[in-house]
Amino acid sequence: MDPLELTNLERMRIQMEYAVPLVRDLQRLLGEDVVKEALASRVELLAEEQAQPGSKADFSRMEAGMELYARGGALDYDVIASESDRFDVNITRCDYMRMMEDLGARDIGHLLICNLDYPMAARTGMELTRTQTQMQGASFCDFRYRRRP
Repeated sequence: MDPLELTNLERMRIQMEYAVPLVRDLQRLLGEDVVKEALASRVELLAEEQAQPGSKADFSRMEAGMELYARGGALDYDVIASESDRFDVNITRCDYMRMMEDLGARDIGHLLICNLDYPMAARTGMELTRTQTQMQGASFCDFRYRRRP
């Protein structure tokens, strides 16, 4: 690996070191609930914008994608199903969550990091269902990707 090439976790840390203080400032000015609602709405809009009607989901590349996000030991995960029309994975250890804890921002980590998985899935013709995240206190994150209807 090129020493100048950053892992996804390292890139995310750089972004969050800027974003978290900005979000905290906005929360102080506008109120915590208003800012959380705005962040959640933004991700929903992004998912709608990213959706590619008629795009064919390629589940064959999902394991390689997981390796990219896990690079440098950022994640431990178990692939539950990897088939031509679905990809199910549980994240059992997440350094993205630990990073947000270090930044004092685990409470907004799902809004700034985890929820970005939805627009990414939409962009690739997939639909993501997730019922829990470590960022929000669960023991693991459950990702269930399916082809968009």
